Amino acid sequence: MKYSPMEAGNTLEAASPQLRTMEAMQQAMRDNLQPGTDARAQAESKPFLPTMPAERYEEIKAQLQGQRPAAKRQLADQPEMLDQDNDAMALDREAAQALAPIILTGPNVPGATNVDGLMPPDTHGAIGLDYFVEVTNSHIDMFVRTNPSSRTSISLAAFFGYSTRVLFDPRVVYDSVWNRWIVTADAFAESTTRQLYFIAVSTSANPLGGFYIYALNVTFNTGDFWDYPQLGMDQDAVIVTANIFSSTGAFRWADMFAVAKARLYNGLGFSVPVFTGLRGTLAPPIVLDQNARTFLIAASGGSALSMYALTNSSRPNGIALGGPVSVTVPAYTAPPSAPQPGTTVRLDTLDGRFVNASTQSGDFLWQTHTVDLAGYAAPKFYQINTATNALVQSAFFFGTSTSYDFNASIAANSANDIYVTWTMTDPPNGTFPQVRFSGFDHNNGATYTLSPGIAAFTSPTYYGATRWGDYSAVTVDPRNSRRAWLVNENALANHDWGSRIVGIGF
Repeated sequence: MKYSPMEAGNTLEAASPQLRTMEAMQQAMRDNLQPGTDARAQAESKPFLPTMPAERYEEIKAQLQGQRPAAKRQLADQPEMLDQDNDAMALDREAAQALAPIILTGPNVPGATNVDGLMPPDTHGAIGLDYFVEVTNSHIDMFVRTNPSSRTSISLAAFFGYSTRVLFDPRVVYDSVWNRWIVTADAFAESTTRQLYFIAVSTSANPLGGFYIYALNVTFNTGDFWDYPQLGMDQDAVIVTANIFSSTGAFRWADMFAVAKARLYNGLGFSVPVFTGLRGTLAPPIVLDQNARTFLIAASGGSALSMYALTNSSRPNGIALGGPVSVTVPAYTAPPSAPQPGTTVRLDTLDGRFVNASTQSGDFLWQTHTVDLAGYAAPKFYQINTATNALVQSAFFFGTSTSYDFNASIAANSANDIYVTWTMTDPPNGTFPQVRFSGFDHNNGATYTLSPGIAAFTSPTYYGATRWGDYSAVTVDPRNSRRAWLVNENALANHDWGSRIVGIGF
C-alpha cells in the first residue's frame, strides 16, 4: 500500500511574533484583561462538534443509551494481534504486572478549577525540567515540580494578550531536546474572514520567562470554523492539525501545517503551506527520534485507521504529505455516553476520535481512543508498525466489569514503556468520576496488556454538565523516562469541574 502525494491548498503567513514577558502577563491580570460579555456568551454556548453529521451523532448516542449493556465485561481482555504469533507471545497478565507494576511515584495534587465559567475544561498539560504546565479553558497554570503548591496562574487572555474573543481548545507540549514550551489555543471567530489561532513559544525552559506570541488567521474559506486543534512535533518542526467546519456547522475536512522549530524558537516570521482535505480529527505525533518520516493518524471509523506520512516538515519548499493509507484494525464504533451515580446526567464520551497526540518511536506509533465495548465506553490502545502500515497489537483497558471508561491519553518512551490515563464512572458500584492510570513495562514482554489501573482520585460527587473533557494528557518525564506525569478532569463538591495532576512510573 503506497502513500499518494497530496497538494497543499493554502499558505499561512506569520510576521515576527510579539515577545511577551511574565511581567506583562501579570499586569494584564491586574488590569482584568478579559473578553466582553457577548464574547463569553458565544463561548459558553459552543456545542461539541463531531465529524459525523450532528443529527447522526445524537442518534447514535440515543440508540446506545436505550440499549442495556452487557451485565459484565471480561476483565482479562487479551490483546488482538496481527503480525505476531499469539501462542508464542502469550504472557500471563498478572505475572507481567507483578514484574514492574505502575505506581504513584510523584505528586497527586489538585490542578486548575473552573474560575472562568467555561466548560468543558479541555484539560491538557506537560512536564518539563522544573515545572508542570497545565492549560484549561481559559487559564494557564505553572506548577513547580518539586513543590506543586507553588503555582502561577494566568488567564489565557492575559497570557496571549488577546481579549477580543474567548480563547479555547488549549494545548501545551514541552520540547525536551531544545527545552522549550509550546502553548497553543484558538479563539472564536471575529468575523467570517478572521479567526485567530495562537502559538506561544518560550524563550527558555522556564515557563515564567518570556514567550514569543504568534497570532495566525486560520480562516481560508469565508465562514469556516477552525476547531479542536492538536499539537505535535518531530525533530525539526512543530505540527498542528485542526477540524474545519462550514458556516452551517457541517464538517469539511482536517487541515495540517508544520513550522520549523528554527524559526519559532528564534522568534522569526514564517510562510508555510497548509494541507487540506484530510481525514477528520487527525492526530499528529510526538516523535522521539530522528525518523525521516512523521506519521499522522485518524480514526476514520469502520475497521480501519487512516495514516499519513509527512516528510521535510521544516522546509516549506520541500515539505510533502502522502496518504492516507488504511491500517486494518478490529471494527469499532462511537461509544455510549457515561452514566453517573446519583444523577441522570450522562457524560459525553465523544465520537471515537483520537483526542491527543500519538507517540512515534522507531517504527512504532502508539495511540488510543474510546469506543463501544458491549454497550460500555472503553478505551483501546494501538501499536502500529509504520514500516509495514500494519497493526502490531491492540487491546481494551477499563477499570471494572461494569465501568464506563473514556477521555484517555497515551504516551510512550523510547524503550516503548507506555503510560495511559483516563476517566472512569461505575454507577453499580457508586463510583463518581475517577482519574485513573495504568501502564506497561516493555521488560514484561512484547504482548502488551494494561491492568485495570489505579484510581489516583475519585470525585466526591457527580459532574453537573454533560460536556466532559474534551481531552486529557500524559507526558514522559524529561528527567526520567521511567516516569510520567498526567493531568485529567474530576468533579468538585459543587458539581463543577476540577483537575488532578499525578506523577506515575515503574
